[in-house]
Amino acid sequence: MGTLEKKIKIRQVRAAETRKKIVSAAKKLITKNGFENVSIEDIAKEADVSTGSFYTYFKKKEDIIEELNQADFYRLAEITNELTDKGFDERLKYYCREFLTEIERVGIEICRQWIRSNIAPVKIVISDNETTKYDHDYLAMRALIEEGVRRGELTDDVPADELALFINTQLYGLMVVWCMTDASVIGSDKTDEFYDNILTPALMPYKR
Repeated sequence: MGTLEKKIKIRQVRAAETRKKIVSAAKKLITKNGFENVSIEDIAKEADVSTGSFYTYFKKKEDIIEELNQADFYRLAEITNELTDKGFDERLKYYCREFLTEIERVGIEICRQWIRSNIAPVKIVISDNETTKYDHDYLAMRALIEEGVRRGELTDDVPADELALFINTQLYGLMVVWCMTDASVIGSDKTDEFYDNILTPALMPYKR
């Protein structure tokens, strides 16, 4: 590696570290004080960077929310379908539980702002593809159901489109109730009950 390449690599590493510091500071402040009570200046100060540095990485404060929902969360369906040692029921239960658990890990204040930001179909970029959060989650759920068909666990006539809509609606509902009850109802704790009492009967006609 030449001198120029080394300098570029160092700059890239420093940029990634700065971005990480900004996101970490935002998460800490938003979790503690609520999204509306945190300014860009507050985030920059907590991260020990200039306000200009914030705008180098984010156009506005709302962009932080999408950053906090990146990483493995958007790969959840792929990760679930890679669980070759688990049957369909186990995989779908895993997805539903992890979907809500990951949101809960991020924190209720960030989740509330995420809901505000995504209640309208705002375009976002996930894995280099422009989409909406709903479309991404819908396709992810449908991919799980179609994988069950591919593995011979579900019949070919399973209504994948309707089931994907139905299951995601329930997951979103549990997420919203978690926010509305100030976390007294924890959605991830309800997923097994939801699966056993509602999804199992709904899926029964399509099981092989």
